[in-house]
Amino acid sequence: MSIQIEIIPIEPFNDGVAAGKNSGRQQLQKRTDELLKSEYLKDSLGAMSRAALEYYVLSRLETQPDYGRFPELEDIYPERLDFLRGFAEGADCSLIEAAVADYVSYREFITSWHQGLQLQREPQHCGGVFMNGPEGILGGQSVESGAEPKPAGYKHRTPKPYSGLKSIAHNLDKLVLRKPRTGYIERWGVTNEKGVGCCASNSCSVWLDEPIEDTWPIKEFPLLRFARDVNHLEELYRRYTLHCWGRFSQVWADTSGDAVVIEKSFRRIGTRRSQDGVLWCTEGHWESAEMSSYMRAKRLEYIERAGKHLGAGDMQYATDCAVRFTNLGALCHEPWGRGYEHVRRILTNHAPFPRAVCRHNGPDTAPYDESVTQTSWFYDLTHNRSYTRNWIPWKKFPCEMPEKVVQYPARP
Repeated sequence: MSIQIEIIPIEPFNDGVAAGKNSGRQQLQKRTDELLKSEYLKDSLGAMSRAALEYYVLSRLETQPDYGRFPELEDIYPERLDFLRGFAEGADCSLIEAAVADYVSYREFITSWHQGLQLQREPQHCGGVFMNGPEGILGGQSVESGAEPKPAGYKHRTPKPYSGLKSIAHNLDKLVLRKPRTGYIERWGVTNEKGVGCCASNSCSVWLDEPIEDTWPIKEFPLLRFARDVNHLEELYRRYTLHCWGRFSQVWADTSGDAVVIEKSFRRIGTRRSQDGVLWCTEGHWESAEMSSYMRAKRLEYIERAGKHLGAGDMQYATDCAVRFTNLGALCHEPWGRGYEHVRRILTNHAPFPRAVCRHNGPDTAPYDESVTQTSWFYDLTHNRSYTRNWIPWKKFPCEMPEKVVQYPARP
């Protein structure tokens, strides 16, 4: 079945106009005033006079990035200016009003993220895997988090041994792709236009993490827009590690079979490479030398400042993450062929707590971590195909659901 492909050029000015119209000047001003009075900004930007704030923002806006250090920003920076000009036109406000609103919103966002991770995070146990096998370049992820309360009378069902999964094809009639002025289309199915994709992205927060760098007016960097392959992706991630400030444990791969695990805090980055055709990662655990030592130091600092001990639930959860990491590694190296069925068996693994990949919050679950598997998927990068399963809360878990299979068009 042929799929209609429509390629739409990305036009930052027009995108800005649309966003501005959706906001409107009155709402923009109201939201900006509220944020300046918020707990995150009232003692910094909120303490400045409006004239001083506007002068500061305008100077930031008009300061050209260091293109020698960040060559790709020669494409990104003018587009950010175009977007803000378009936003001003759409909202019927001045450029400086649009810029101040954009900057204030950005600062509130990164400040709230940083402060929110100075305390204990809700336990999660996402895990990801990569395999270079006979059926293609495969990458998958199991997504766990806290769930809604169990219904009254809920009874736990012991998961059945793996016996295969059903698949249901989901046919695409049309695929709309957005093409930037320079670089590559970022979402051509499961990868970018050049066959580079993120197979798994696990939250991996570290307590008391360092402040997020203020890189405005560049608020983020589109890695997949420029990445030619995984080696180039790693180079870009290191160059723009302050722009890409998220906290992750990710698996990236390309259609040649190269792959890398990116371990990322707000300001730091570590990487791991595959030595034998497999890679894996999990929430709450960094394995590279630089990132594992950083996480360990921050955990000890947290324990001291929080007045806790090494046996506290926080540290038990941290140890569980390492246990799950080793279990994922063992599963990756089972003699299961490194194909589709191998990945499926990993993602439906029901080992006893805390090793399990697929989690049902059964009787063996500890009270400090009652996370539940809510989504599970894997990608075939070679054939540009995705396989996804979602849970029906407290009725069916992903391991009991058929796969939704989406076949995307071939890359150019």
